Amino acid sequence: MRARVIHLLSILIASWLLSCDVITPPYTRTVVQDTTQPDTGMARYHKVLIEEFTGVQCTNCPIGHRKLADLAMVYGDSIVIVSIHAGEFARPNASKGYPTDFRTPAGEELNTRFRVFAYPAAVIDRSKIDGTSFVVGVQNWGSAIARQLRASTPIAIETHAFADTLSGQLAIRVRLQSLAAIEYPLNIGYYIVEDSVVAPQLDNGTYVPDYIHRHVLRDAPLGAYGKPLITSQTPAGTTITRTYTYTLRDVTWNRRQLEVVVFIARPEPDYTVVQCQKSHVAFGQK
Repeated sequence: MRARVIHLLSILIASWLLSCDVITPPYTRTVVQDTTQPDTGMARYHKVLIEEFTGVQCTNCPIGHRKLADLAMVYGDSIVIVSIHAGEFARPNASKGYPTDFRTPAGEELNTRFRVFAYPAAVIDRSKIDGTSFVVGVQNWGSAIARQLRASTPIAIETHAFADTLSGQLAIRVRLQSLAAIEYPLNIGYYIVEDSVVAPQLDNGTYVPDYIHRHVLRDAPLGAYGKPLITSQTPAGTTITRTYTYTLRDVTWNRRQLEVVVFIARPEPDYTVVQCQKSHVAFGQK
């Protein structure tokens, strides 16, 4: 209970700080471990998924990158960031010095489905924040995130990601618990994300050859919207476990910088993400 109170107080403080979407260090936030169920490793409060749409030839997109870095300092691991390179500005062009292609089929699908036309932009919890559009402009990210953090979640989540060093076989283990009765369908999906990728980026008219790209979406093995998880009424206290395997074939990825982001969301046409969690990929030998 004490941890939950601290969590809510942190959100209220951060909401006040972000009323004008201005973030000033050292207003940082540390998540206190939930002591209501010790040692479970489960997140029992709502974490917010931020899907940022960006591109290496988008001159204004680094504004969004820096904004998210500031927001991460405020909210800690209560927010989960995935950077999706999609659209016109994400197309590689080696002749202009942009040989890297960060695009993915899932990213292009989401870019089209959510009608992202101006960059930088973000979709936050895949919710229509203003009741009409999924897309939130960079100037409103802080207030939109604060609003979503105040929402409750019907799902507690715990995730682990382990990869065999020799085979490259990745195992993703997910444990969920319903915190309330769930009377609507939910999907589960996951992203493979690589952090701190060095590649060129256009930044406010300046060509930066060694730009560090954060939270880069690499693959969505269950698709952009996930696969069915809950299809019938589910009582409170129900535990659900899932295990997924994925083979790391791309030798250009820095395996020490890989993360797995699991999301639980309503199926289309709603799309709303009700819970998410990020895990760094641990490597070892079986």
